[in-house]
Formats: sequence, structure tokens, C-alpha cells
Amino acid sequence: MRATEITLIVDTPNGVLFRRIATASILPGDVPSGPAAEVATRGAAAYWGLPDFVFRPALRRRGSASREIGDAIVIVGALGASVQVKARQAVSDSEVRERSWLDKSIRKACKQVQGTLRNLKSTPETALVNERGREVVIKGQGMKWIGVVVLDHPGVEGYVPTGEAVVLLRRDWEFLLEQLKSTYAVLEYLQRVSGEHLALGAEPIRYFELAAADSRTPPSPADSRLTPFMTQSTSVPLLPQTPAGHGDDRHHLLVRAVLEDIAVSPVPDGMSQADVLDLLAAIDATPVGYRADLGRMWLSWLRDVAQSGASSIDWHFRGHIWPDRPYLIFGAAPAHTPDIQLAFSLYVGLRHQQHLELMPERLGMLTVGVILTPRSDGVRPWDTTVAAIQGNPDFNDAERAELEHAWGTFGQGVDHVKVEPA
Repeated sequence: MRATEITLIVDTPNGVLFRRIATASILPGDVPSGPAAEVATRGAAAYWGLPDFVFRPALRRRGSASREIGDAIVIVGALGASVQVKARQAVSDSEVRERSWLDKSIRKACKQVQGTLRNLKSTPETALVNERGREVVIKGQGMKWIGVVVLDHPGVEGYVPTGEAVVLLRRDWEFLLEQLKSTYAVLEYLQRVSGEHLALGAEPIRYFELAAADSRTPPSPADSRLTPFMTQSTSVPLLPQTPAGHGDDRHHLLVRAVLEDIAVSPVPDGMSQADVLDLLAAIDATPVGYRADLGRMWLSWLRDVAQSGASSIDWHFRGHIWPDRPYLIFGAAPAHTPDIQLAFSLYVGLRHQQHLELMPERLGMLTVGVILTPRSDGVRPWDTTVAAIQGNPDFNDAERAELEHAWGTFGQGVDHVKVEPA
């Protein structure tokens, strides 16, 4: 039973926004509501986010007993959510009965969330299958976890849930995913509001209140160690008031297209599906309010390098270092060749080592580089190359000198852009 559609009137710096919050997606009539709501909850996360981050329930056997691990597990980087879904088959006219059903269902779901988290934290590794059909080994002990309860129910006026989980309607789960279009951004939001219960059905209102508060908050000062290398500084909303990419889907969705390129490519030798998941999570950490600008810039680079002469190799790079997020380098080059791939890999390793010398506390953080190279065969518009490194690459003095002769010191030949919440 779905919650009703609502329309919010939101004051923004650009005028009044009428934001329609649609009802939850329709469930198939020939499937019991519980399993159907679980599939729809995972499906929304896979569609608006990325299927690689969304994991199906699994059974774990202990002796003669078995326990289900979550209705859905959502993982992006070091942050994960254990999601339980409860659906009301037939809503009565009695508010007392509906409040009782909500109390019991939420209480049961919260216990299941905690049981799933105990399972994931009690063992070094758990194999789960994601919505792309890939088995990934998850190391749950070192992760930050959020409990989430999704209810397929129209809600009861003024009902405030309790329990150790973020509780929201399926309508509002789908709203957050459609609004942010990023698994990383949605889990970051849920972590932010975790522990702060509000009336069931009011999640969109809370979202826009936080978005308005963020828009009034001045950007934090840049790290003084990086200031000399920052060629640009821009502010973007951490929580956009219009849906992410609104009015410029073509450029905004380029990051999603790159994520798909990486996700469907064969896993290189020496890498695991878990390593690929870390790469995808690093790129998905790109702030959603910046993605349209990034996509526009990336496509302009592709046009530029496609016109470069055969006697030279033109590169374009832009680097981004955010607090507590991976160092990302986006770029473009004229051709997808082994020499360019090797050169790019060495470039990423050099920039990673150089930035660690400035910020040694980031030793455990990934540096991920992505370059696009144009194609003219009509199969697809570009090839995607990704390189990543963690820890110290340990170039010797001769290697370091040769690389810096080719690529320069930190900040040379690359725009470093400070992107802060507005």
C-alpha cells in the first residue's frame, strides 16, 4: 500500500521550487507484497545509484540453523547500510491498528537489522551477490554501518517511529535516490540523519530543510598545504534543491556512464571484484552538484584531443582532493594505446606519491585516475581507462626524477579544483 503523492513548495536562491514527491513505484499484483517491496527497494537503489553497490539477501548457516543477511545490503566504500523492508498487505481504516502494525513491524525490522550487522561484523569476510550478478567478498568488520527500515505503507498522521535505524516510507527511499542519483550521496545523507527520528513521511521535508541550511553555510577554508596548487575554487550544494542533474542530464550522467564502463569491463589480473567496488565507490564520491560541470568539461576535452595532430600527444587533467574522500584525477588523451595507458598509470602513481608527501595522513586513501580517449568507429564515443593506487608506490630516485621530468612537480600540468559544499 503506497503513500500518497505530495508537492512541496521550496524557497531557493533562484526562486520558488515546486517539488513533486511521487508515490512509490507500483508493485506487481501477482507477487506477495513483502517480496515485491523488497525487490522494488533494491531495484530503486540499483537504478538511481549503481547495481554493483546493492546486494541481495543471503543465507548464512550456523550448525543446523540458517539466518538471512538483510533484505538488502548497500555498500559504497567504507560505508554500508543494512536495509529491512516491511510491507502492509491491506491497510485498515483503524488508526489504532495501523499504529500497532507500524510499531510491531519497525521493532521486528530493527532486530533484523541488528542481527544482520552482528553477522557481518562477526566474520572477517562475507560473500554477497550484487544486483549486477557479481559475487563480492565483503569485509564488514572495518566498515561504518547504518540501519535502515523501509516501509511500504501510506503512513499515519503524526506517527514518529523509534528504534536503532533510519525509518522511512518506500516513497521517500525512492525520492532520496531520484533526488541525489548517487549511492554514495544517499548513504552519506542517511548517516547524517541517523539517530534523529521524525514523523513518518516527513523525510522530503527534512531533506529540503537540511539543503537550505547547507546553502547558507559558507565553504570551509582550503587546506593550507594545498592552497598553492588550487587553480580554481567552486562551491556546489552537498544536497541539491533541484534533482541532481536537473536541466543538464546529458553532462551530469557522464559520470554514471563512466561508472558503467568500469563496472562491465573484465576484471584485470591481480584485482578482485571487491577492488573494482572500491574504484567505483571512489568515483561515486564525486559531489552530485559538481557532476554536470565535470561532464561538460570532460566532453570538451574529448573534442580537443580528437583534433590534436599526430606529431604530439595532448593531455588534459583535473585533480580533486576532498577531506576524507579519495584523490580523483579526471583526464583525456587522444588515443587508447598501451603506451598511453602505461604513461597514465605512472602519472597517477607519481601524483599519488607527491600528494602523500604533502598530506601523509592520507596514506590509506585511494588515488583514482580516469581518462577518456575518443573513438571514431561508431561503436561508442570513447574508451575509458582507470588507474588506482593505495599506499606508497616507492619510486626510487631515478624513477622519480624521470617521472617528474615528464610530468612535473605536484600541481604542474593539472588543474586542482577545490569543490566545497555551498
